[in-house]
Amino acid sequence: MSTLSRHRQRGFTLLEIMVALMIFATAAVTLTKSLTESARNIGALEERQFADLVAHNVLIDILRDGYGTNNSGIESMAGFEFRWERSVEQTPHPDIRRVDISVSLQSSKDVLASRSAFLKK
Repeated sequence: MSTLSRHRQRGFTLLEIMVALMIFATAAVTLTKSLTESARNIGALEERQFADLVAHNVLIDILRDGYGTNNSGIESMAGFEFRWERSVEQTPHPDIRRVDISVSLQSSKDVLASRSAFLKK
């Protein structure tokens, strides 16, 4: 056995290092895209959460103060301007009405949240 073969160093070849770097780069790009998408979704979830709170508050106001005469209105919450709309419908029972509240951003027509309740006439 020659001296050269006994002292041969073991290590990574250039090809193995390039393949490992390519796998790492692909994983890093995928992770970055995933984090960016999550950050975008947080804003939409925040809008929907506050819109649901507005719908809940409007129904509470109706329970506390009665139907009133307003079928729509503007509410501010957490820096957002929400527009809510109320509809009251008859039910098969003559003394009960269905009240539906829908909430959207003031600048949009897309409904972010809705709530319903059945109330006495």
